[in-house]
Amino acid sequence: MASWKEIDRIRKDPKGFRALAKGLRAHISALTDWEKDFLTSINNQSDKEEFTTRQSEKLLQIRDDYESITEMRGGFSVKIILRQRREARCDLSEDDEAWILQRFEESQTTIRRKYAGRLRRCAGELGLIEDDEFGDVRAA
Repeated sequence: MASWKEIDRIRKDPKGFRALAKGLRAHISALTDWEKDFLTSINNQSDKEEFTTRQSEKLLQIRDDYESITEMRGGFSVKIILRQRREARCDLSEDDEAWILQRFEESQTTIRRKYAGRLRRCAGELGLIEDDEFGDVRAA
């Protein structure tokens, strides 16, 4: 999650704000329709001198959600955690089992930051790692 300082900085920099929105729109193919519309609308607001705090939060959330991570705090490798979850997936609900398989097929070494919470929950359910051992994540 972006810090207040970063949110405030980007909202007061309309040129940087629009550049980030344009870059996200161009380089992330998995955006939802709402995210695409939001990013497009930002670029259509060329006369704005400052964006709102809420717009800044959403822009940075989109950026962070699509960032890939390789490691979680405590030195836990996403690669190892995904492999362990995949091997023990039969002990999860059908939805979580399918989700783990999908993540593993997308990448065996990284996961999107927005999926870290669900991965943590699945790990806790399987008892493969203590919940308090997880924390912040590190970017790829």
